[in-house]
Amino acid sequence: FTPISTITDGTSFYGLDIVGISVGGQKLAIPQTVFSTPGALIDSGTVISRLPPKAYAALRGAFKAKMSQYKNTSAVSILDTCFDLTGFKTVTIPTVSFYFNGGAVVELGSKGVLYAFKMSQVCLAFAGNSDDNNAAIFGNVQQQTLEVVYDGAAGRVGFAPNGCS
Repeated sequence: FTPISTITDGTSFYGLDIVGISVGGQKLAIPQTVFSTPGALIDSGTVISRLPPKAYAALRGAFKAKMSQYKNTSAVSILDTCFDLTGFKTVTIPTVSFYFNGGAVVELGSKGVLYAFKMSQVCLAFAGNSDDNNAAIFGNVQQQTLEVVYDGAAGRVGFAPNGCS
Protein backbone atom coordinates (compact mmCIF):
# COMPACT_ATOMS: atom_id res chain seq x y z
CA PHE A 1 0.00 0.00 0.00
CA THR A 2 0.98 3.61 -0.55
CA PRO A 3 -0.61 6.61 1.14
CA ILE A 4 -3.05 8.69 -0.90
CA SER A 5 -1.53 12.13 -1.41
CA THR A 6 -2.97 15.55 -2.10
CA ILE A 7 -2.77 16.74 -5.68
CA THR A 8 -3.35 20.14 -7.20
CA ASP A 9 -5.05 18.92 -10.41
CA GLY A 10 -8.42 18.37 -8.74
CA THR A 11 -10.02 16.57 -5.86
CA SER A 12 -11.79 13.93 -7.97
CA PHE A 13 -8.54 11.94 -8.32
CA TYR A 14 -6.47 9.92 -5.90
CA GLY A 15 -2.94 11.27 -5.61
CA LEU A 16 0.13 9.05 -5.43
CA ASP A 17 3.69 9.86 -4.43
CA ILE A 18 6.00 8.27 -7.00
CA VAL A 19 9.53 8.19 -5.61
CA GLY A 20 11.33 6.28 -8.36
CA ILE A 21 11.31 4.08 -11.45
CA SER A 22 13.57 1.19 -12.43
CA VAL A 23 14.21 -0.52 -15.76
CA GLY A 24 15.67 -4.00 -15.82
CA GLY A 25 16.19 -3.83 -12.06
CA GLN A 26 18.29 -0.64 -12.23
CA LYS A 27 16.82 2.39 -10.49
CA LEU A 28 16.88 5.45 -12.74
CA ALA A 29 18.63 8.64 -11.65
CA ILE A 30 15.50 10.77 -11.42
CA PRO A 31 15.41 13.38 -8.64
CA GLN A 32 12.35 12.84 -6.43
CA THR A 33 11.34 16.49 -6.97
CA VAL A 34 10.59 15.65 -10.62
CA PHE A 35 7.50 13.82 -9.31
CA SER A 36 6.78 15.70 -6.09
CA THR A 37 6.62 19.20 -7.60
CA PRO A 38 3.68 18.55 -9.97
CA GLY A 39 2.35 15.51 -8.10
CA ALA A 40 0.98 12.27 -9.53
CA LEU A 41 -2.43 10.66 -9.74
CA ILE A 42 -3.94 7.30 -10.57
CA ASP A 43 -6.59 7.36 -13.29
CA SER A 44 -8.14 4.32 -14.95
CA GLY A 45 -9.72 6.65 -17.53
CA THR A 46 -6.33 7.67 -18.91
CA VAL A 47 -5.08 4.92 -21.20
CA ILE A 48 -1.36 5.69 -21.41
CA SER A 49 0.60 6.76 -18.34
CA ARG A 50 2.12 10.23 -18.54
CA LEU A 51 5.38 11.23 -16.91
CA PRO A 52 7.16 14.56 -16.45
CA PRO A 53 9.57 15.11 -19.38
CA LYS A 54 12.72 14.47 -17.29
CA ALA A 55 11.34 11.20 -15.90
CA TYR A 56 10.08 10.08 -19.30
CA ALA A 57 13.43 10.83 -20.95
CA ALA A 58 15.21 8.68 -18.34
CA LEU A 59 12.69 5.83 -18.72
CA ARG A 60 12.78 5.97 -22.52
CA GLY A 61 16.59 6.09 -22.66
CA ALA A 62 17.05 3.15 -20.29
CA PHE A 63 14.33 1.11 -22.01
CA LYS A 64 15.75 1.74 -25.50
CA ALA A 65 19.21 0.70 -24.28
CA LYS A 66 17.80 -2.60 -22.95
CA MET A 67 15.87 -3.15 -26.22
CA SER A 68 18.80 -2.30 -28.52
CA GLN A 69 18.70 -5.73 -30.19
CA TYR A 70 15.31 -4.83 -31.74
CA LYS A 71 14.79 -2.50 -34.68
CA ASN A 72 13.25 0.92 -33.93
CA THR A 73 10.22 1.92 -35.98
CA SER A 74 7.95 4.93 -36.41
CA ALA A 75 5.97 6.52 -33.59
CA VAL A 76 2.21 6.19 -33.18
CA SER A 77 0.46 9.29 -31.84
CA ILE A 78 1.97 10.07 -28.41
CA LEU A 79 3.91 6.79 -28.29
CA ASP A 80 7.34 7.75 -29.60
CA THR A 81 9.40 4.68 -28.66
CA CYS A 82 8.36 1.82 -30.93
CA PHE A 83 9.96 -1.41 -32.10
CA ASP A 84 9.54 -3.78 -35.03
CA LEU A 85 9.35 -7.26 -33.49
CA THR A 86 8.45 -9.03 -36.73
CA GLY A 87 10.08 -12.44 -37.04
CA PHE A 88 11.03 -12.88 -33.38
CA LYS A 89 9.71 -16.05 -31.73
CA THR A 90 10.58 -14.70 -28.27
CA VAL A 91 11.20 -11.17 -27.09
CA THR A 92 13.02 -10.21 -23.90
CA ILE A 93 11.26 -7.25 -22.31
CA PRO A 94 13.01 -5.45 -19.46
CA THR A 95 10.98 -5.09 -16.28
CA VAL A 96 9.71 -1.64 -15.37
CA SER A 97 8.93 -0.97 -11.71
CA PHE A 98 7.44 2.04 -9.97
CA TYR A 99 8.40 2.92 -6.40
CA PHE A 100 5.87 4.72 -4.23
CA ASN A 101 5.95 6.48 -0.88
CA GLY A 102 5.58 4.03 2.00
CA GLY A 103 7.72 1.38 0.33
CA ALA A 104 5.25 0.02 -2.24
CA VAL A 105 6.94 -1.33 -5.37
CA VAL A 106 4.86 -2.15 -8.44
CA GLU A 107 6.55 -4.31 -11.07
CA LEU A 108 4.66 -4.06 -14.33
CA GLY A 109 4.03 -7.09 -16.50
CA SER A 110 4.83 -6.92 -20.22
CA LYS A 111 1.25 -5.79 -20.98
CA GLY A 112 1.85 -2.79 -18.72
CA VAL A 113 5.12 -1.91 -20.43
CA LEU A 114 4.41 -2.36 -24.15
CA TYR A 115 1.39 -1.50 -26.29
CA ALA A 116 1.19 -3.58 -29.47
CA PHE A 117 -0.56 -2.22 -32.54
CA LYS A 118 0.91 -5.03 -34.66
CA MET A 119 4.17 -7.01 -34.45
CA SER A 120 5.87 -4.44 -36.63
CA GLN A 121 4.82 -1.65 -34.27
CA VAL A 122 5.09 -2.39 -30.55
CA CYS A 123 5.53 0.73 -28.44
CA LEU A 124 6.63 1.67 -24.95
CA ALA A 125 3.29 2.29 -23.20
CA PHE A 126 4.28 5.62 -21.61
CA ALA A 127 4.36 9.20 -22.85
CA GLY A 128 5.99 12.38 -21.67
CA ASN A 129 3.96 15.36 -20.53
CA SER A 130 4.53 18.56 -22.45
CA ASP A 131 5.56 20.39 -19.28
CA ASP A 132 7.36 19.47 -16.04
CA ASN A 133 4.55 21.20 -14.11
CA ASN A 134 1.87 18.75 -15.32
CA ALA A 135 0.99 15.93 -12.93
CA ALA A 136 2.18 12.42 -13.72
CA ILE A 137 -0.65 9.96 -14.41
CA PHE A 138 -0.52 6.24 -13.62
CA GLY A 139 -2.92 5.11 -16.37
CA ASN A 140 -5.00 2.07 -17.16
CA VAL A 141 -2.57 0.16 -19.41
CA GLN A 142 -0.25 -0.03 -16.40
CA GLN A 143 -3.13 -0.98 -14.07
CA GLN A 144 -4.66 -3.72 -16.25
CA THR A 145 -2.68 -6.64 -14.91
CA LEU A 146 -2.84 -5.40 -11.32
CA GLU A 147 -5.44 -5.64 -8.64
CA VAL A 148 -5.83 -2.06 -7.40
CA VAL A 149 -7.37 -1.61 -3.95
CA TYR A 150 -8.64 1.79 -2.81
CA ASP A 151 -8.78 1.93 0.98
CA GLY A 152 -10.33 5.36 1.42
CA ALA A 153 -10.92 4.90 5.15
CA ALA A 154 -7.21 4.32 5.75
CA GLY A 155 -6.16 6.84 3.07
CA ARG A 156 -4.17 4.42 0.95
CA VAL A 157 -4.02 2.60 -2.39
CA GLY A 158 -2.71 -0.95 -2.75
CA PHE A 159 -1.41 -2.91 -5.71
CA ALA A 160 -1.20 -6.67 -6.19
CA PRO A 161 -0.31 -8.78 -9.23
CA ASN A 162 -2.79 -10.91 -11.19
CA GLY A 163 -5.59 -8.43 -11.75
CA CYS A 164 -7.42 -8.29 -15.09
CA SER A 165 -5.47 -9.61 -18.05
